[in-house]
Amino acid sequence: MSVENLVDSIYRLFVKTADEAPSYTKLPHLLKCEPPVKDPVLDDVTATDDRRTVKVPVDFTEDSEIEFEYALDATNPVHMAIQDAFDNRTELDFKYVYVTAPKMSRGFKAMVVKLTPDAEDKKKKMRMKGTLSITSDPTVLETSDPVVAG
Repeated sequence: MSVENLVDSIYRLFVKTADEAPSYTKLPHLLKCEPPVKDPVLDDVTATDDRRTVKVPVDFTEDSEIEFEYALDATNPVHMAIQDAFDNRTELDFKYVYVTAPKMSRGFKAMVVKLTPDAEDKKKKMRMKGTLSITSDPTVLETSDPVVAG
C-alpha cells in the first residue's frame, strides 16, 4: 500500500473579528477544533406495499455544533473578540483551513454558544473550551482565497 500521497492533518481556524474587518485572523494557540460538517437530513419512507424502509434526503439543513479549545491570552484581540461574541450572542465568520489539503477547507458563520475556562491542571496554561453553533451552510473555500493560499 502506498503512503506517499497521504495528507497531514494540520489545520488552522481563522476568524473575522468585525463586520468592517477586511481580513481573517488566525485563532492563536488553538489546541483542537472539530471540522465543520454538513450532514444530510434523511427521511424514512416506507410505502404501504414495501417491506423495507428507504432513507431519502430532504432539502433541509440542521445546525451543527463543533467543539474547540485554545490556550488563553487575555490580551489577544482574537481571543477578546470570541469572548465578546459569546457575551453578546453575535455571529462570527470563520474559515477552517487544512494546510496541506486546501480543497477540504470550509467557511462558515457561527455563534459561540459555550465558552468556559479550564484551569484545572496547575501545570498547564489556562484553556478556554468552547462550542460553536454553525448558523450557515459550510462552503468550500477557493484555493485562491488568501487565507487558504496562505
